[in-house]
Amino acid sequence: MSAPALKVALVGVNSVGYRSLALAYVRAYAQAEPRLAGDVGFITLDLDVSVDPWWIAYRLAGLEPDVVGFSVTCWNARAVYETCRLLRAVLPECRIVLGGSEVGPVAEEVVRANPAVDAVVRGEGEESFAELLHAIRKGRALWRVDGVTARKDGEPASAPDRGLIADLDRVPSPYLSGVLEPFDGGAYIESYRGCPHRCGYCYEGKGSQRVRSFSRERVEAEIERIATAPGVRSFSFIDPVFNLTSERLAWLSDALAPYAARGTRLHTIEVDIERIGPAEAALLARAGVASVETGPQSVGARALEVCRRLFDRSKFEAGVAALKAESIGVECDLIIGLPGDTPADVLEGMRFAADLDPGTIQMSTLHVLPGTDLWHHAEELGMVHDPEPPHEVISTAEIGFADLRRLEVLGSALMDHYRARTPRT
Repeated sequence: MSAPALKVALVGVNSVGYRSLALAYVRAYAQAEPRLAGDVGFITLDLDVSVDPWWIAYRLAGLEPDVVGFSVTCWNARAVYETCRLLRAVLPECRIVLGGSEVGPVAEEVVRANPAVDAVVRGEGEESFAELLHAIRKGRALWRVDGVTARKDGEPASAPDRGLIADLDRVPSPYLSGVLEPFDGGAYIESYRGCPHRCGYCYEGKGSQRVRSFSRERVEAEIERIATAPGVRSFSFIDPVFNLTSERLAWLSDALAPYAARGTRLHTIEVDIERIGPAEAALLARAGVASVETGPQSVGARALEVCRRLFDRSKFEAGVAALKAESIGVECDLIIGLPGDTPADVLEGMRFAADLDPGTIQMSTLHVLPGTDLWHHAEELGMVHDPEPPHEVISTAEIGFADLRRLEVLGSALMDHYRARTPRT
């Protein structure tokens, strides 16, 4: 008699109003894996960070899964770790697997620090998680699966890294496969993976500068699926740079224009604003873009150098003006606590953003994320940060703890003042 099918629960602890695209990819890929056909059943719980870990454990206990997978970021890590601890007590035989940017770069440390965790999937998770499920079905050691860190004789052991997926169309679309249903404001498309930039504080490109694209046919099919879904009036892209190339921007504008003409909007896409002039802004408006997110993160020369971030003041100003001329809102982001920035640099960044009158100003404190350059070089840069998620900076060589907190207060006041004086549309 064959063994009963594995029951797999995938849990997203998301920002309010969103669902986990990463877990949807993982599920879609595993469901399409021939070796798992008929052997694995899935359920996805998309919850939000306001949900108590005890309640999450209660929901999972009622499902009695054989395997539970969590997508972990710096924002939800504490809740996930607490849920894992509770779940181990409630379902001692359940395999608990973590993946995501918070745990992949420090997988062995995570396994060592969390006895409830059986394995961590590193890097891109689709192939590795499917292979891990196959290993569980066959009773094989998890630490032998490429891209996975697990326990060997009680200690963390890591298999070799798994190579990046060359043909991204091999990963089934969560939307086209029915794993993820579009809903208004919370649907996101990923048209490529990787990031052309190497910003020292960021892990958004999944650790790779190599850009790999989904096919245009695939992206256009996802756009149609989402934009024509009942009730969907806005969605977005999670690409690190929406205007990656001029040719790509023109294609996306063409693909999105018919839906924009019917009133569907793109909200808060990320752009390289210094490469936007009147022509590019017109293409974004034609695509239905309502708002964009951009830097500068800092205007301080030393911080920009340390973080390998380019900044051209005049081009930045011109990009904001071009977007405003097309009635596209601009969110200017500034980070407090970057190494190399002095208090004067941070204050100058605030003045620069306020003078632009972009639409939205967002101030945030630096989070020193696992796997980033700043994480690896924090000590030599004179940075002190919380080792526990979300890893906020405590002090830098240029700014002490008290002054960082004072700058946070000023940043919060600027955001509140600017929000209050900006007309609502």
